[in-house]
Amino acid sequence: MADAKVTDTGVVEIAAFDAPLGAELRGLDLREKLSPEAVRAVLQAWYDNQVIVFRDQDLSPRHLVDFTAQLGTPGVPRMPSQAVRDVIPDLPPEVMIVSNVRIDGKPLGLPHDGEMWFHSDMCYAEIPHTATMLYSVELPSTGGGDTQFANTRMGYDALPEATKTRIADLKAEHSWEASRRNVGAEPPNEAQKLERPPVMHPMVRTHPDTGRKSLYLGHHISHVVDMDPLEGNKLLKELEDHTTQPDFVY
Repeated sequence: MADAKVTDTGVVEIAAFDAPLGAELRGLDLREKLSPEAVRAVLQAWYDNQVIVFRDQDLSPRHLVDFTAQLGTPGVPRMPSQAVRDVIPDLPPEVMIVSNVRIDGKPLGLPHDGEMWFHSDMCYAEIPHTATMLYSVELPSTGGGDTQFANTRMGYDALPEATKTRIADLKAEHSWEASRRNVGAEPPNEAQKLERPPVMHPMVRTHPDTGRKSLYLGHHISHVVDMDPLEGNKLLKELEDHTTQPDFVY
């Protein structure tokens, strides 16, 4: 465990997991406004560990948004379904419901099939979201729903130098349409295509705060730009299989 960091709002203890990524932060009530020292401690723990966990929190959707806003500008995901708006009419627009509950045969919220593959949230946006906050309301009694996180920074570091050179300047096209197609889901309508047109992102991204490089992959990708489709898809699968192997996954 790292040394405790004393802040105006309590003591932040950082306990790294025995895993390729992830740490638990203790000593903060996320319903309260954080001190500048606590904000810096949370962000640094995230930079160092990629996934951070706060246990035993009691948050409303508004608490979640207010906490997020202390770390950066909250993003706005896709419009919630009418079923969600009927059940939670005051849901902040920054919050997306992930649920397997069905009302009249229709899911209350995500997941759709796309949540079952490794992906980076909102990578099909021109400016992708920096992070995702997940707040668990009800979970299975065992297994935790089998949610997994891959350390794509570690995956990049472990690549052969020849592969790093090969992919250094490559870009891939990401789109909401490709995401739906790749998982066999209902294709987006024309309005949704206009709302989320295809975008290109580097396959290797450099974090602006840490300077560390990581792979930027997932099933939202349509193809590798300026590469034969078959060759590009083969490369994408090899890189994803590499960076999601058990040695790199929590």
